[in-house]
Amino acid sequence: MQLHIGADVSIPLDKILFVLNDKGMMPSTRAFIDRARKERRFTPCAGKIKSYVVLKERGRERIFASHIASATLEKRWRSEIGRAYLNEVAVLTISEGE
Repeated sequence: MQLHIGADVSIPLDKILFVLNDKGMMPSTRAFIDRARKERRFTPCAGKIKSYVVLKERGRERIFASHIASATLEKRWRSEIGRAYLNEVAVLTISEGE
């Protein structure tokens, strides 16, 4: 399952640690993002940044900027999780009848 975060970028749901909103960010969180930029663990986006998706990749945190609001990303995440659950239930239902 993938989460589309804008443009042509999709991220596997199982690698996502958390999503940060760009507004109201604490200075320590901003420093975390700046450090990722310096260490080349940051992928920018086209357009104005509204959120950051933090994921675990090869044992390190990687940050993707997104022009999509964090609330919208959450809705997409919930939709994907719901779809996966329905697919699992459908498979279980079919399997039980065999």
